[in-house]
Amino acid sequence: MASFYAAIGFILPFLLTIEVAFLPHSTGSPAAAPSTTGSLSIEDACKQTATLYDLCMATLSPDRSTLTDDAVGLTRAAILAVQKNASETATYLSNIDEDDNINKTAQLQQCLEDCGERYEAAVEQLTDATMALDMGAYDESQVLVSAGQAEVKLCQRGCQDLPEHRSILMARNTEVDHLCNITLAIAKLIPR
Repeated sequence: MASFYAAIGFILPFLLTIEVAFLPHSTGSPAAAPSTTGSLSIEDACKQTATLYDLCMATLSPDRSTLTDDAVGLTRAAILAVQKNASETATYLSNIDEDDNINKTAQLQQCLEDCGERYEAAVEQLTDATMALDMGAYDESQVLVSAGQAEVKLCQRGCQDLPEHRSILMARNTEVDHLCNITLAIAKLIPR
């Protein structure tokens, strides 16, 4: 999927250049390009996340200087935040084999391996979601965020019968799930 977006990212500017070269030129003053998104504050965007307002503010506020004040920019920041969190969890899961403080039964070991694979898939889908958003494929971006979220939920379901799982992954799974919900709520604010 990433190679598809890379190819489109290479071809699209070329096609736009050709299209602009063949458009009739106006002799009047240039008009401002219409804005596809209106101004949107972090506070207003986070209000759309209902019970997750505090997490939304804590996630997006530290990046205020790098954020654009529109729904697309805030959605991008939210995707990157959930991607970072999921990536850290994938790394944690890949390193957990070396942790002697955790009594790993065969079932728990299998659960952790499965979750590691699911988190890696989630990170890939979130990376693709960012690329889709950057290409203006807003609906596809939302689908990819939902797919990443589904991977985390499958991790949660696959391990729910193991009591040890609660101390290892429950909080991480819940946070990624909440960050995906925040991202999807903000993405709905993007004008189509």
